[in-house]
Amino acid sequence: MTGWTEAVLLRAAALGPRVAVTEAAGGATLTYGTLAVRARQAAQGLRRRGLRPGDPVVVLLRGGCHLPVAGYAVLAAGGVVVSIPGGPAAVGARIMITDRDDADAIAQEANIRQVYSFTGVPGTAGFDSLLGADGPVAPTARLSTARLVAADDVALVAGADLRAYNMVLGAGARLVAAHEPDPAECRRIIAGHGVTLLIDERLRVVPVRAPDRALEANL
Repeated sequence: MTGWTEAVLLRAAALGPRVAVTEAAGGATLTYGTLAVRARQAAQGLRRRGLRPGDPVVVLLRGGCHLPVAGYAVLAAGGVVVSIPGGPAAVGARIMITDRDDADAIAQEANIRQVYSFTGVPGTAGFDSLLGADGPVAPTARLSTARLVAADDVALVAGADLRAYNMVLGAGARLVAAHEPDPAECRRIIAGHGVTLLIDERLRVVPVRAPDRALEANL
């Protein structure tokens, strides 16, 4: 586990019931405390199933509550998150976490032996099968204070780039996850969730002006 991952999970545990992620579609939420516990427990499960430090793990998930749990579980277990099965970075990958309906075909093509899903995709094992007893608390690690996201921010992330999740969750802020929203939907999300900044596909932090947050939710 890297120092950054340790720091994020320790901070998540300390924030407990504070909401970490909200899905714009459907309103599902993930608290920081749940993120910390599930990621740590799943990391133990991955290690029990043979994940070794430096091993690539394919994570194919839409942005939302499941992505950070899976991503931080892999990182906490010492693995490397990759998003392109069969690509150069995924050479040697034996584990995949995905909710895609074609998971079995992807696994066969990429010669992946273990596939886990949050949603019960046929031919996969349930992600919850990785969960076990929580391990010992890691030594305290410090997060960098030089960051562009503050703890009281609400950040809109449209995509499934774990680096954007790192930027928000590492700061203890709330992330609103959306899947390819159009401009009108972005305005509704900004108004409905009190979004204070956007993180674009290039990982640039774009502040949202106060008048934008005051837009009518039915725009």
